[in-house]
Amino acid sequence: MRFASTLSLLGAAALLGACSTTPDAGDIIVVKGEEMVYIPGGTFTMGDSAIGGTVRVTLKPYLIDRCEVTNGEFREFARRFRLPFPVPRAYDNLPVVNVDWETIDAFAAWRSCRLPTEAEWEYAARGPRGYTFPWGNGWDPKLANGNDNTDMASTPDGSVDGFARLAPVGLFPKGASPFGALDMAGNVWEWVADWLSPYPASDTAIVEYAGPTTGERKVIRGGSYRTSYVNLRSFHRAYQPPSAYRDDVGFRCASDYPVPKSLVESYLPDSLKTH
Repeated sequence: MRFASTLSLLGAAALLGACSTTPDAGDIIVVKGEEMVYIPGGTFTMGDSAIGGTVRVTLKPYLIDRCEVTNGEFREFARRFRLPFPVPRAYDNLPVVNVDWETIDAFAAWRSCRLPTEAEWEYAARGPRGYTFPWGNGWDPKLANGNDNTDMASTPDGSVDGFARLAPVGLFPKGASPFGALDMAGNVWEWVADWLSPYPASDTAIVEYAGPTTGERKVIRGGSYRTSYVNLRSFHRAYQPPSAYRDDVGFRCASDYPVPKSLVESYLPDSLKTH
């Protein structure tokens, strides 16, 4: 658990909605030791009409990691399955990178989660108002770890945001999405579940749109420390073959809601979070 300093422990039945209690948007639910934010679902316009088209999507409630998966989180998975992972522990708070899609898909299953669909990722980043960036519609280089095109001579680290390369997760709380998800613009691109394909033409909202079941390239979202603000827009799409390893591509996990009682450790209402 990275951020919650005060957790309100609730009965599992109440937490999971067995009675009348339902989390509010942005509430944190700790699932197997990791903070996930509650997204209540809804209908939104995915994509951008001027770039690649749009599709109306309706989503059910779900959870998504508050932050990108770190080296520290991935280390136990690598140890358990005897995967080579020569990353020093000094970098445990950095997002894990150089991992192919099949491996991160296996990690998500090991954590009793899954990868977010492209639609889930975008809604978590944009919120119900459809912001261009997680924090709003205007670009601000201090709210995300991106490429600022800054003069190295005038800025020692070469960056307005304070990082010339990867940043530890969660260091840009003012750049949080409307649901409280962090680092959804910049730092690392993030793998999602979907294969790349054009958005389908539809006059009505598609429920739980998840793209095709086969393809050649997987979608990545959010931009990285290397990319300009154009690629950090929440509707921007990029792609990689699932076998690709890149030092600026990571991921975060998602989960259906409600989750099994045995996986839930604690609950932090949004009103008690430290932003």
